Amino acid sequence: MIQFSEIFDLAVNLFDDPDIRRMYVDDPVGFQQSMRPYLIKGKDEFTHPISIADKLAAVSAPQGSLEEFDGDGSAVYDLSTQPIDGASFTFRVNGFPIKGGTYDPDTGKVTFPEPVPEGSTCSVAWYYAGAFTEDFSDLGMRGDYNVAGIMAKVKNILATSVAVAWALNEMNRALEIRNILSNADLSFYSPANSAQAKTQWHAAVQREMDSLEAQLNWRIYATPRGGSRFGK
Repeated sequence: MIQFSEIFDLAVNLFDDPDIRRMYVDDPVGFQQSMRPYLIKGKDEFTHPISIADKLAAVSAPQGSLEEFDGDGSAVYDLSTQPIDGASFTFRVNGFPIKGGTYDPDTGKVTFPEPVPEGSTCSVAWYYAGAFTEDFSDLGMRGDYNVAGIMAKVKNILATSVAVAWALNEMNRALEIRNILSNADLSFYSPANSAQAKTQWHAAVQREMDSLEAQLNWRIYATPRGGSRFGK
């Protein structure tokens, strides 16, 4: 099994957008909700080796909940729902994200880093983005093959696929804006330059993904007896 959160933790390093990096830190739930569609779309870019690509078809559904509380001067509140193991959390007070909150699965309680004053509203959101649910420990390879090394490369490819899907969406949006505004006299905004930058970045991350896939295939098939046994 590969948790989606593992992929997102790798993917965030591929983005130079400060808003995305800020969301990753301040709002883990919002970040994973935003990135999940791009992973679902991007994983289809992974086409080879087939024995691994086929396993990526099985995914679990996302789950989550948002609970709000009236501040009563306490830092501890009871959740009415039970978060799934591996869920991410976002704590807020009066709508602002708060770092340092914790959840105790034994008691079902959440603890804010500081007491929430009376008259304030606080909330806790938890979200489980899902996972690739197939067993990746048996890829049909011989017993002494480094499966962990292969899976590390697979996760890097999946992380890059998230960036590829996101970049494609951004490129298309920039091209659409350029088409709308190309005849407008907007000295403060250059739709052509923006579209060009998005197109170049999409091409760059696509090349990176193609390179990672080539490295993975080379590692598999260049290993003595590895290729003939892989996925058989």
